[in-house]
Amino acid sequence: MKNFYELTTIDTKKKLVVYIELVLHDNPIYTFTVNDLVIDKLNCILYFDLFETLNFFCKVKKGAIEIKKITINDKEVMPIYLSYAEPKTSWITEDWTLNIFQPFYPWYHKITGQGWIA
Repeated sequence: MKNFYELTTIDTKKKLVVYIELVLHDNPIYTFTVNDLVIDKLNCILYFDLFETLNFFCKVKKGAIEIKKITINDKEVMPIYLSYAEPKTSWITEDWTLNIFQPFYPWYHKITGQGWIA
């Protein structure tokens, strides 16, 4: 029999599923990372804690990288919300970042105009 504490405990590990789809142009030399994890595939699935912040970073030395899609828990983030990236583009030819500076769901609710969630 479980006690009350065990029943109310929520496991937040690996609850954020991040899917990244990249397209290479002109034989690029680049580094793409998510929270300092190097992404070396054109299609990649990563798992993060539900309350973790996410930092996407790309450095291109030659050629170009196109971010075809980034989804988090099946919610499309790129290219729909590229206005939150720096520079505001999904076609990368230099340094590029997208910082989700707070847990994903409060950030997503704020940028989509759905209000604040607890």
